[in-house]
Amino acid sequence: MTDRRSETDSADEWVELVDGTHLDQYRYVLAESLAAEAVAPTYDAWRQYVRDHHGDVFAAVAADSTHIDGTDAEADASSRAAARELFVETLAFDYLLVRLLESLESQYECELTRPLAADAAIEFDPEFETVHQFVRSRLDADQSFEDALARFASVADSGAVAKLHSACVSPRARRAFGRYDTPPGLAMLALESGEQIERDALETGRKTDRETLEAGRKTDRETLEAGGQTDRDPKGIAVDDENESTGLDFDTESVPLVLDPGCGAGAFVAAAASRLLDEGLPEAASATDGPPDAVACSRLADIVAAVRGFDVSPTAVRASRLAVALAIRPLLEVIDERVRACPRIVLGDVVETTVDDAPLSGQRADVILANPPWLTWDALPERVKSRWRNGPIADPALDLFGREGAEARLGYANDDLSVPYAWTCLDRYLVDGGRAAFVLKRDLLTGPAGERIRRETLGARSITHDHVHDFGSLSPFSGVDAGAVLFTLRIGTGPETTPAADGIPATWWSAADDSAHSRTANEAAEGAGLFESPETMRRSFDRSPGRLVPADPTDPSSAWIREDAERRAIGESGYRIRHGVKDDAKAVYALDRATIERHGIEKTHVYPYLKSKHIVKYGLFGYDHHLVPQRQAGEENEAKLRDETPATYEYLHSHRQRLLERSSSWFEGGPFYSLFGLGQYTWADYKVVWCRLGFKPHFAVVSTVTDPLLGEQPVVPGDHCMFIGTDDEREAHYLCGLLNSAPYQRCLRDISSGGKSSLSKSTVARLLLPEWAATPQQCRLAELSQLAHEIVPDHVDCSKRAYNQKTIPELESVQAEIDRTVEEFLAAHTGRDPRETE
Repeated sequence: MTDRRSETDSADEWVELVDGTHLDQYRYVLAESLAAEAVAPTYDAWRQYVRDHHGDVFAAVAADSTHIDGTDAEADASSRAAARELFVETLAFDYLLVRLLESLESQYECELTRPLAADAAIEFDPEFETVHQFVRSRLDADQSFEDALARFASVADSGAVAKLHSACVSPRARRAFGRYDTPPGLAMLALESGEQIERDALETGRKTDRETLEAGRKTDRETLEAGGQTDRDPKGIAVDDENESTGLDFDTESVPLVLDPGCGAGAFVAAAASRLLDEGLPEAASATDGPPDAVACSRLADIVAAVRGFDVSPTAVRASRLAVALAIRPLLEVIDERVRACPRIVLGDVVETTVDDAPLSGQRADVILANPPWLTWDALPERVKSRWRNGPIADPALDLFGREGAEARLGYANDDLSVPYAWTCLDRYLVDGGRAAFVLKRDLLTGPAGERIRRETLGARSITHDHVHDFGSLSPFSGVDAGAVLFTLRIGTGPETTPAADGIPATWWSAADDSAHSRTANEAAEGAGLFESPETMRRSFDRSPGRLVPADPTDPSSAWIREDAERRAIGESGYRIRHGVKDDAKAVYALDRATIERHGIEKTHVYPYLKSKHIVKYGLFGYDHHLVPQRQAGEENEAKLRDETPATYEYLHSHRQRLLERSSSWFEGGPFYSLFGLGQYTWADYKVVWCRLGFKPHFAVVSTVTDPLLGEQPVVPGDHCMFIGTDDEREAHYLCGLLNSAPYQRCLRDISSGGKSSLSKSTVARLLLPEWAATPQQCRLAELSQLAHEIVPDHVDCSKRAYNQKTIPELESVQAEIDRTVEEFLAAHTGRDPRETE
């Protein structure tokens, strides 16, 4: 599927920049110069800046790179190595961005650059520019690189900036910093849904007449060449030092002020600039009299003034400035005089940046467009958590993160930072009556982490949700299998609220040949290119309109589900759902036979351990070995462990520092090796287990397994698992049959987010799960589930892929009987004839 680029615009104009030797030479020189006087202060300041604003990213990247089975000293060395690699990656990418901005300045005789710290809304001590000068002076001249810079600057579109980011920065670094660059099509779709821009600004203005502008440029040149004077008003291009980002005169009250408070690679700010350029600005804001060059100057000033953003990442700030510069290039092409037009995008942090700081400088935004960072609360460093607690979270009216204690640890502490981030932006930066669009995780439609988003108010102001675009199993983000939704809303002071009674208008997107929740990460990576524009998206994907309604009609903030969802299986649950064992140190607790034998680890605390890959319907597909040194979370058993299993204790003690550095509040209190998600329920005789991540609604009953190394041991569900524990085998199988039945599977499909935590505790807890009473129907379901569990083990002597492609006739027959029994079961409990089922 091709996009709408011009024939002279190569789709790979960015490739020659990153595939040449120039950037490799930059990286080599910098890596060899980290101790140099011109580099070391910036390296140290950058590491501190990262720790302050992102946490211990370096340790996370090191752990993500390899399975480390070494001492704390070795772990520290790996962390330092990761810091060096990330610094070199970061500076090399920033250098490329600076050189591209300089190339634009040279070609179009404009000013687009300024130091990162010049107007930052937060303190920023690293001097990237000094490092670039030092390294650049040691690089060989490379005309091919200079030519590639010039070609990119003259033909690339704004979307190419994100491609540069992906090519220059490793996936592990992007994950560590929570960077998921928004594709251009999604950004443009957000603008299409933002009626405030479209109605109040764009539809009332004139479209840019590029032919007139080009003609004016030619006329001016001919006049100058003939020795004459143009009648351009020089005031239209005067530099004003009091203006933060441009010296051009502008009227900021006549165009909407658009803000992206986390601008990444600049997709939203570039899309806003392009839209204002292509659709025209209000006539009151643009000079419509005089030469076309003066018109271009005025329009350039208006766009630069209207489109603003900030980000905590220095390279994101620079990338967004470049993206906007590419978007306004048509105006730069027709302006003959030198203008200062640096985009109003600065370093800032939502926790600290106020409306009085740059880039807003006292003005609230009319429109907010954002893809907030997808980082979990517990992944943040303690100092960042403290700033949130003492800042936005301290405001009781916002109620951003009010859960505490055990309730928080049971999943809410793993909430996404995107929720308080987005709502803080609305509260701090958006004007009454303003509109916003946020790209957020799909889980937030239904999960407890999204409860705040689904409310009708923000403090004293009302929220109206205008539309939700649900991308289902599609992934807009290249190389990342992450379900996303686009929320569009407006905020006001009047009686308007979320239209809970009628539902919220929604559009469901899916690939034409896509079956729900079936795409792999590789397919998602290939499909991400289909998000290049709204037109490409509409040609490539199927769309289904409808409405979202609260699962609980009396509570608008309850899970939002499709109005046509299967609801018969929704009801009261008589069971408590538990989280699997969580340790946040897989490199320590995950064991293989070689590690057990090398350290002489006693088998007392080693158990068969389940991951998502091990669970299939009605059975297991293997298991791992895992160290579980406690019977209950927080258990004070250090002395006993040291005395009874000294080798196990010594192994853990050799990793003491690494375990103490785990950032999660889950592990506060108890020994240094404490676990979470561990209690009497973990050791129940029978457990109905499933994977909470992704959408794989496969439920199985587990008890013990006989392992060649360990003997007979109870199976322990891992971090990615949820389960219901019971000591009654028939009760466990009754629940398993119920959950694997077609009606319950349809219901889960309709009420789950389909995202990362599709089958979370909150999702499954909404299902009708009557307590075991040994009724005839319950007993029949138990018998059928037991029969299914007897069939599955005979078919797992193959790869997981081969198993998933198998057809097992005897299992299908049992499943059909389970489905019929559950239809009758639901009819008895809901009073609805099973023949009414769609």
